[in-house]
Amino acid sequence: MEKSLVSQITELQRELENAEQAYRQADDDWRATDVQYVQLKRLREQLDVHKRDLAHEIEWRVREIAALEEAIKYERTSA
Repeated sequence: MEKSLVSQITELQRELENAEQAYRQADDDWRATDVQYVQLKRLREQLDVHKRDLAHEIEWRVREIAALEEAIKYERTSA
């Protein structure tokens, strides 16, 4: 009976070690995912700024083209 208890303890200790290792791995994975989340969030913010800047640049160029087209029309009617 004593040997059986000893083997049960050994098996439970092995299971405990496996569970602790799995917990550490899950914690490491969680931390890595958290780091990636922060990096992706920062990248998204940078892309939002870049998109906004490009939208302003597009808007400005559209207005500039329209102004130049008006200038061409004015030159033709003046000549």
